[in-house]
Amino acid sequence: MIFYLIVPLYFQYYQPALLRDLHSCFTRTFAQANAPLRLSYEEFSIRMLEKLGLDGDISGVMFEDKALIGFVLQSRAHFQGLDTVYNGGTGVIAVHRGKGIIQKIYKNLLPYLRESGADRVLLEVITTNAHALKLYETMGFKKKQLLHCFKGSVVADMGLNHLVFRESQDFQLNRFNTFVDFSPSFIDANERLNANWKYEKLIEGYQGDTLIGYIIFQKHLGRISQLGVRKDHRRQGVGTGLLQYAQQECQRNLTLMNIPHKAKGMFNFLINTGLVNNVDQYEMEMRL
Repeated sequence: MIFYLIVPLYFQYYQPALLRDLHSCFTRTFAQANAPLRLSYEEFSIRMLEKLGLDGDISGVMFEDKALIGFVLQSRAHFQGLDTVYNGGTGVIAVHRGKGIIQKIYKNLLPYLRESGADRVLLEVITTNAHALKLYETMGFKKKQLLHCFKGSVVADMGLNHLVFRESQDFQLNRFNTFVDFSPSFIDANERLNANWKYEKLIEGYQGDTLIGYIIFQKHLGRISQLGVRKDHRRQGVGTGLLQYAQQECQRNLTLMNIPHKAKGMFNFLINTGLVNNVDQYEMEMRL
């Protein structure tokens, strides 16, 4: 007779002491994913604690025995007029998939989210990840919009010697509302950036004394959080110049996340600068 040892699974809310174990689990989870993520422990810490604003009260992990094998990492803010919980990271180590780990984590999280008055949960899923899409749809998430992600180097050289770039500490971002044609996703929205300026850099572009464009980026990652140009100064190379400035500062490839499919002008602009549309995602929503 053969006996099989059943190792119990148990849920735990995220606690700061788990961060290093979480980084190890995150690295193993995404090592062979559709879009591999390779982050050092320091980069991971900044991404989760600062960029995402990881909230332990609404984030959970799953253990098998003493090994952390899955996670749901979330933040919360008032976004688009709704009390929004944003899932900024979900994963299960490959050998433990198919056990309903994510469903089990959410089974523990959702009662509190509903009781606390949250209106919805938002997340993004890579369009080619059929398993994850089916999982979230089964849980009650619905596709909200298609998002495009870009990576690469700016190859166009506009020679914009007449532009002046200045770093700014004026973080009243509503003054740039007319510079953009779409609202950033949760992670790059004004509300989230205003809690994260330690790792974001705001550069303004001027023609003479006139402010005509701006860019916000994370220097350590080359990640562009926001980019905008005054409508009467577009198609003059201003946006390209701002990207080139950021690229020189970062000394690495640039990344832009979650450009809405409806933002055709931004899509075409980024392609024309030499960046590559490397990943597409669905933004998905579950109303609570």
